Amino acid sequence: MTVRQLHQPLDRIGESNLQILEEALELVNTLEEPEAKARLLTEIALKFAGISQEERAQLLLADALIAANEIEADSLQVQAKTAIARAYFDLGQAETAADLLSDALATTNRLDDPGVKTSLLAEIALTYNAIAESDRSLEILSQSRDITLGNQSAESAALFPFEPTGWEGQLGLGASFFSGDKITSETSLNFALERQWPTDEVNFQISFTNDYDNSRVSPEKDNQIQAQIDTEYRHHATERYQYFISSLVRRDETDGIDIRTNLYTGPGINIWRAGPDRSFDMQLGVGIRYEDSNRRQDDLDVPVAQYRMRYKDVYFDFLTLRQFLTFELPFDDFEDYYIESSTTLGIPIVQGWSFNNNLILRYANNPSLDNPNLRVDFVTGIEYQF
Repeated sequence: MTVRQLHQPLDRIGESNLQILEEALELVNTLEEPEAKARLLTEIALKFAGISQEERAQLLLADALIAANEIEADSLQVQAKTAIARAYFDLGQAETAADLLSDALATTNRLDDPGVKTSLLAEIALTYNAIAESDRSLEILSQSRDITLGNQSAESAALFPFEPTGWEGQLGLGASFFSGDKITSETSLNFALERQWPTDEVNFQISFTNDYDNSRVSPEKDNQIQAQIDTEYRHHATERYQYFISSLVRRDETDGIDIRTNLYTGPGINIWRAGPDRSFDMQLGVGIRYEDSNRRQDDLDVPVAQYRMRYKDVYFDFLTLRQFLTFELPFDDFEDYYIESSTTLGIPIVQGWSFNNNLILRYANNPSLDNPNLRVDFVTGIEYQF
């Protein structure tokens, strides 16, 4: 018999087949996972009780309870103790069953997640009803219903005007180094700052990268700078609708751009929001764009349309994901469009610190001289949130 077979329903094992039960028990005692061990010991105990070995069954339930107490997750521990309580009642130990349910109820009431809490309360209430304590069952069901209604009211409560926050930000550092037939290195510094008021919001970001390559030929410099400053102000008329003003200044010696700057303004809309740190927004603006590079000398485009998508979320409860997408289209030259995408995936290390990976894609339909249309940058490093 394998562990996988043992996880199948034990009711497939004939109650009269004592040898198989003993083999199953021997295998269960080798398990290290307390959740599986508690559940299987409880099922085997009921099988022994079914063949009139109640004393053996009670010993196995005691072992199941020991395993249940070793379960770290409170919600899983409650489920295990609830099942053991039901088994004790089937063995005629109503008082022991009630004590276990009381302990499980106390643990459940300490939980913070209202969804998990209501589910466990309902399960405990049904178990109380099964052990003939209907009054207690109705009381706990009422408690579960009140929590559900309260949680729904909290979720449906208007988030607007927003809860003001202090200044919050991130400071990141990334670097790469290569030594061979030539020596190259990149050192990146990123800084972001933001603040939320009841109806207004400000975001500020700056990134600086020093790109070193000793194989460059004069007049190119070994050290080339890439720097970008991005600021944005948003006024929220409602929770969903907003108005924005944004500006960007960029210098990229690697791309031959002395300066690239723009100014946009227009409406925005919130597609999805879950609290202050999780949102999906889109905005459409009109403005001006200026560039001085090795291809464009004092090039001013008016007007220029800009579409921007912004996504901020917490992924799988331990990964942070940020996605920004920008599309620019000048009205006087549709062929001169520009697309930029920035995707950041952060893995928390310790409080406030995370390991970050940032993928930046820039596509210019009319790139600077001697440069490809698509440029890909990948920066990995650490980030501190404050």
